[in-house]
Amino acid sequence: MRLRHRFTALAAAVGVGTALAVSGAAAANAHDTLDGTDPAQGSTVKSLSAVSLTFSADPLGTDGATVIQLIGPDKKYYETACPDLNGPVVSSPVALGPAGSYEVLWRVVSSDGHPISGSYTFAYAPDGSATPAAAGSAKPVCGPAASETTEAPAAAASADAGLWIGLGIGAVVLVGVGVGAWALARGRKNEG
Repeated sequence: MRLRHRFTALAAAVGVGTALAVSGAAAANAHDTLDGTDPAQGSTVKSLSAVSLTFSADPLGTDGATVIQLIGPDKKYYETACPDLNGPVVSSPVALGPAGSYEVLWRVVSSDGHPISGSYTFAYAPDGSATPAAAGSAKPVCGPAASETTEAPAAAASADAGLWIGLGIGAVVLVGVGVGAWALARGRKNEG
């Protein structure tokens, strides 16, 4: 009878360890996602007054962490104010310059507290009645210039945290299996 109890305890330990491992992996991948953009990736616009990003959850309004930068074909910045958060939508007013390809660079703090960032492009092809092109700026309105950002360390730090969480969960599972195996072997020695 004791062997059956020890076997049940071992099975329970393995089950709990597996559940912890799965829930830890889900938590590590819980960052918000970019659900939509306006203008859309790869689209062509004739006019534009704002860039808007829609996320899967409400980004945190951490001071200085929310950035939308619009870089024109002349490598100047065309955002005219810092981004505004309204629920899951982050938007920034813009004044477009010359016709051509524009790149939107963005960074927000996900609702889980981790920074996420990305970029996409669209084209500007004004028609004959468009207002004169804006002059743009050598520096962005908010945040460091794109050439000065250090996104790689932030991404690496997030990946390192996920690695440590996974290793910790794996260690707990191994200890649980080891204790269960030890208890099972001890039970057999006592019964024999």
